[in-house]
Amino acid sequence: MKKTLAILLALVMVFALAAPAAFADDEIVINFPSVWVGTDSKAPYMAQLIEQFNAENAGQIKVVVEEQTDYQAARDKLRTTITTGNTPDLCILDTTYDILAYTESGKFMDLTPYLEDGWGEDFVDGTFDAWNVDGKVCFLPFESAVFTPIYNTRIFEEIGWDHFPATYDEFFQFCEDAKAAGYNAMGQMAGENAWSSMLWYSLIAEAIGGKDVYADGLDNPAFVEAAEVLKHMYDYTFEGALSAGAGDVNGHWLKRDTAIYLNGPWWVANLYKEENAVDGVLLADDCEVAANPVYEGGQGEGGLVTTVQAFLAAAKQDDPAKEAAVVKFIKYITDPQHVSELALSSGAMFFVKYEPSPDTNVISQKLTEVANNADFTILHVNGAFPTAFSTEFPAAVSALVGGQVDAQGFVDQLKMAIEMAE
Repeated sequence: MKKTLAILLALVMVFALAAPAAFADDEIVINFPSVWVGTDSKAPYMAQLIEQFNAENAGQIKVVVEEQTDYQAARDKLRTTITTGNTPDLCILDTTYDILAYTESGKFMDLTPYLEDGWGEDFVDGTFDAWNVDGKVCFLPFESAVFTPIYNTRIFEEIGWDHFPATYDEFFQFCEDAKAAGYNAMGQMAGENAWSSMLWYSLIAEAIGGKDVYADGLDNPAFVEAAEVLKHMYDYTFEGALSAGAGDVNGHWLKRDTAIYLNGPWWVANLYKEENAVDGVLLADDCEVAANPVYEGGQGEGGLVTTVQAFLAAAKQDDPAKEAAVVKFIKYITDPQHVSELALSSGAMFFVKYEPSPDTNVISQKLTEVANNADFTILHVNGAFPTAFSTEFPAAVSALVGGQVDAQGFVDQLKMAIEMAE
């Protein structure tokens, strides 16, 4: 009997020692290529969330991040990866046209059953209306963004303006006054992805064409007229804008030689950084949020340019346990409390309903107010048109401002790029 008991105890010890290793072998690994790393404003808190999730699910689920610090390179790689069939377990998509192109691929997980089981109530009403296909939600709108001017009130006061221009006619009068006073009215860039000019072009097109500006694609005459306005804006930006990138636009704004800044809400945190203060004054203390000016004869009054800054999408899984693990992680990072902390730390905006932290900065609060009060919203042009548009846009802007093409030629160049890519 004693010998038998000893053998049994020995076997128990063997299995006890072996159990962790066997359990580790069953650990579900989630591959997550992410641009929310490096200098991205969401990087610190996202890293913290992933670390917490992995700790809470140690031995069962592990999220492995593939860091992607170059946004455009990440887009290109992900597009290729999905096309070749190796869809990541979880990925971030930020191009709405690609979202539409992927809907019929059958490569993505249908999240609808999980959303209908109560999870969907965490999101702003109407979030999924435009992004479901045959009643299925495969692409989860997560990060939102609004694009509206922020202006330096100290510069405005120095020039003699006590308000932001209400119309585009008044806007260009301000530009003249700013130029005469030695300031850049706004930042433009045709280098890199021409991001700043793309946003300004979107605002102008919205002001002219209104909520239905995309109904006829680039055939809408609003886009030609908007190109003429954009070209005129280059008369009031900094020297070298045709070859400039985001660093140049941001640098001039931080140096306080540019009066108006246009970017996404993720950049707001920089306005509050001590390193960007001058003589102890935070840049945010001299900033105010404005609305898009009204265009005479236009249809865009009360409108707002926005986008789904990031969708979350998951690969379709054959293993139910892997699917459950992926959904568990997505629910974790979209938890309202976690999103509240993410918004506070990054300045970004989200489709998840959450109670803003009492520490949320004033500029972010005002951006949220602008978003809530908009009569309608439209996507920025990069989001509304195929990828070929955004790829060609910098070259088209350079040709427009450089005089190689007129406004109609600018639009034709973009149309041709789209047609050639189809």
